[in-house]
Amino acid sequence: MDLERTTQHLQEAIRFPTVSDFDHAKEDESAFAGFIGWLEETYPHIYAAADFKRVGRRGLLYRISAGEAGEAACGSSHGSELDDPAKHSASTRLGGPAALMAHYDVVPVEPEKWEEAPFSGVIRDGCLWGRGSLDTKGTLICAMEAVEDYLKAGRRPVNDLYLAFSGEEETEGTSAEEIVDVLEEAGIRPAFVLDEGGAVIPEGLPGVKKTSAMIGIAEKGVANVKVTLKGPGGHASTPPRHTLLGRMAAAACAIEKHKFRGRITEPVAGMFDLIGRERGGAVGLAFRNVRALKPAVIAAATYLGGTFRAMVRSSAAVTMMSGSPSYNVLPGEVSMGLNLRLLLGDTIESAVDELSRVVDDPAMVFEVISGSDPSPVSRADGPAWELLTETVKEVWPEVLVAPYTLNGGTDSRSWHRISDHVYKFTPMVMKKDERGSVHGHNEKIRLEALGEMASFYEKLVGHLFE
Repeated sequence: MDLERTTQHLQEAIRFPTVSDFDHAKEDESAFAGFIGWLEETYPHIYAAADFKRVGRRGLLYRISAGEAGEAACGSSHGSELDDPAKHSASTRLGGPAALMAHYDVVPVEPEKWEEAPFSGVIRDGCLWGRGSLDTKGTLICAMEAVEDYLKAGRRPVNDLYLAFSGEEETEGTSAEEIVDVLEEAGIRPAFVLDEGGAVIPEGLPGVKKTSAMIGIAEKGVANVKVTLKGPGGHASTPPRHTLLGRMAAAACAIEKHKFRGRITEPVAGMFDLIGRERGGAVGLAFRNVRALKPAVIAAATYLGGTFRAMVRSSAAVTMMSGSPSYNVLPGEVSMGLNLRLLLGDTIESAVDELSRVVDDPAMVFEVISGSDPSPVSRADGPAWELLTETVKEVWPEVLVAPYTLNGGTDSRSWHRISDHVYKFTPMVMKKDERGSVHGHNEKIRLEALGEMASFYEKLVGHLFE
């Protein structure tokens, strides 16, 4: 892959301010239309080879059909496992179609807080600056570059290949789900799906000082909940013993103190087992037997802080609170907003019921504004997992590859209903401060990391085209 060309194309992609907003009136429709038109101009071989369709409001779906060799090997894009998988490439062993995902919308910016204009795509200090460089125009461009190159060289995928991009991921839009509807209605069950997610983290897993590639195989549930309390307002000079806002504050404190039941899920058990095999000794033995030592592991994870606690428990964060607009007026209605992150095994309904019991105030009304339950767990074995882990090792030979559960949400959440092999991984080394900049100010991608990402997609797509 030509890295100079890839860099230039990412710069051009960033210059389209495809900012999505829950209020569609605030969106620049010309930017979205311009970006889609630019894709067609920039990747002519993909558009010539693919069955392309617009899906929903902002979904883009490309189907590149398998070549003759692939059809002969697999029977069809929905073929069964080969009789002797060891004799064939990982992509051939998939026995079904693959899908590469990304989203081209980005979150809003505050330009005055950026060191460089957020949609300039400028290169400075070894980095390409711009909103979307990490989340996720970088992955979209690298995937398109790789597929374009192989098609230009006259190659075809072994199995049908789908490129699926959404332009409303950041606003929880329905484009990705509608793309899944299209595939499901056609009876298509992808054997391999890759979307954004974990990354290669240089600090490594807890207790293992070794760079680790974190691959999401499931996602926590996410829900936004509004809690409302109504009552008589009045003048603040004669307050009741407990004001509405005081009662709401007490509820917030009770929710913060509450601990959801700890649980060792399959992805966490797999990650701890990997740590155990690396550590050895008594500590390694404990990690390898995490299920038997469940109470101790949960206690340790809770003690170690937020990241580790999130691995073993659901959480509820108080993020909003409203009352009177005036200092001397008692409000007649108060509310607070909660953001829930639900561990596998919990549901929105069960979590809201639990929190309402914790608050123990029947006058408080809990309303689910939006959300989804935890995703199913994808398999961390078999040809699809092997294809992904082998490709990771080709780019980063010394890394540990570990399964885990994403705390955030991605478009690939809806793909679990048509595939058991949905993986969430952003193929680049991301330091802690870089991971924190994804929705923050001065988002940028190191040119070295962009080169790694380009190399990963070149190798992955090369396997799919064998």
